[in-house]
Amino acid sequence: MDANKKFYFSEIPKDERLSFLRRAVSDGLSVEVWQKGQDKDKVEKFKIKSLDEDNLELSVDFDASIIAKLAGSKNKESEVLIKITFKSVYLFSSSFLSFNSASELYSLKADRPFYKSQQRTNYRLHANSYIPIQIKIEEDVFDCNDISAGGISFNCSSEFKEKFAKETIFAKATVRLASKRFEIPQLKIAATWPNDSDSEKPLGIGAAFQNMDKDVEEDLVLSINSEARGEELRKQAAMKKGT
Repeated sequence: MDANKKFYFSEIPKDERLSFLRRAVSDGLSVEVWQKGQDKDKVEKFKIKSLDEDNLELSVDFDASIIAKLAGSKNKESEVLIKITFKSVYLFSSSFLSFNSASELYSLKADRPFYKSQQRTNYRLHANSYIPIQIKIEEDVFDCNDISAGGISFNCSSEFKEKFAKETIFAKATVRLASKRFEIPQLKIAATWPNDSDSEKPLGIGAAFQNMDKDVEEDLVLSINSEARGEELRKQAAMKKGT
């Protein structure tokens, strides 16, 4: 199977989505809500009270102090991102958060695509002309071979052999995936190997991301998933064009 079909986040069908949402209601789970780009401390929690299966809408109660409840959610009447955690599995989607003054509860639409993720996998997204991947380490920038939520690989000239010795740790690095940039707080050289396919870049490097902020990691995973889905659509379009 093509590696680019193995998504770290996989979109789930409607029946599986309903099954998870029913379970969230019965187990009394919470949903985390935030707006894209918000700081981590802006995430709000809501208790899931009920599910309207006909309209695909969750009724939720703002899980906050009395004063915060009186003031109301800072995310109400806004486009938001949502996450529901089921032990090692969690669901992620986007929605719209609205407030019902009569019931004093909030509602979240659940009619958009939902993605399921489990513990980290070894899935790697490969770079190509449509998906440029780069990493900047100190003042040096490298085109990369592939990327996952846990790390990245690239080739370089032999002059970097000492700098990129195995187990070396760099305080920070910047990754570019297509049009997005991600700040990596710590980078560890996990492996090196000979790259016989390129005489100008004979050294292969595998680096691991460390101390990743939860929100940055999730944004990276979503970006990887989005690019992988785009790559699959391009392949499907090319096949149709060729037939």
